[in-house]
Amino acid sequence: MKRSKRFVSEVLTTLKDNIQRTGDPLGIKDVYWTQWAKGLNLPRQGDTVLLTGRMYQMLPYITQVTKIISSAKPFLSRSGLGAMVNMGNRLMGDKVIRFRALGSRTIRKKSREVLQGIVSALSAAGSIPAYLYEDEPYSGVLLYDLGLDAYIEEHIKRVYHVLKAHHVNRVICVDPHTTFMLRKVYPAHIDHFDIEVRHYLEVLSENAGMLGDSCKKALNREYVIHDSCYLTRELGVVEQVRKVAGTIGITLKEPENTKLDTSCCGGPIEYAFHDLTERVSRTRVSELAGISRNIIVECPICLINLSKYEKEMGVKVWDMGELLYEACKT
Repeated sequence: MKRSKRFVSEVLTTLKDNIQRTGDPLGIKDVYWTQWAKGLNLPRQGDTVLLTGRMYQMLPYITQVTKIISSAKPFLSRSGLGAMVNMGNRLMGDKVIRFRALGSRTIRKKSREVLQGIVSALSAAGSIPAYLYEDEPYSGVLLYDLGLDAYIEEHIKRVYHVLKAHHVNRVICVDPHTTFMLRKVYPAHIDHFDIEVRHYLEVLSENAGMLGDSCKKALNREYVIHDSCYLTRELGVVEQVRKVAGTIGITLKEPENTKLDTSCCGGPIEYAFHDLTERVSRTRVSELAGISRNIIVECPICLINLSKYEKEMGVKVWDMGELLYEACKT
């Protein structure tokens, strides 16, 4: 147990150091989060900005990092723990991770289509946001989720400075975690926080008529919905996804644990507690699979945790952004 605690501590320290050094939890200095926007010609400046928080773009890299962490388990009882952890520290965010992530074609394609689908739907609903491209910051949500509170304020102030330097007055976030950070956590650390924070599903639900009129294709399918903990309980975004789904021809089935009583997908504790994450996510997929083999999620962490069981349990996990891509992308 002592060695396990030490390993977890080393992992958390690495993540914290990466964010402080590069502004990115993976420690990757190269710009990896803008490729999805190639060819969309989104404006670089504007009063309203799409804020991805890099979350979907991280998924291929997170997959590789968690594999490295979980592979350390056989070493936890050996005297060489320190050397192994140091090697893991050097690997996380280094060129090895980037090289291994190149093989994650499926999740890379999903990430790209999610973001492009969200932009297409926003455009159909009459809202074309700007995008900061290489200047887009990471929200710092892992510092919050993993209890590294002592390091949050410094990062938050850096991000706020970036947004204000670009004259941003309103952000449309694409994931629950980034939305929560900017709406709930940032105002506690920034006096007179003056940036309006919306989740894209809130924007789309308010303009559902325009969305329905502009989208190219009604999907006419059934899915079971897995609600995000952050989106429902922390942000109160519950009915919006159901309204948007109905607008593009999707029928949603409700599992036993749904809406404000939704069950956790297991994230984001996978960095430190891989085995616990697996038990939680497996239980949730089993519950959802009993309702439908097609599962819809609204969060990148839910997407990556639940999609691991697609082959084993015969299910298919879709992000809402992917379905918007199919319905609205020209």
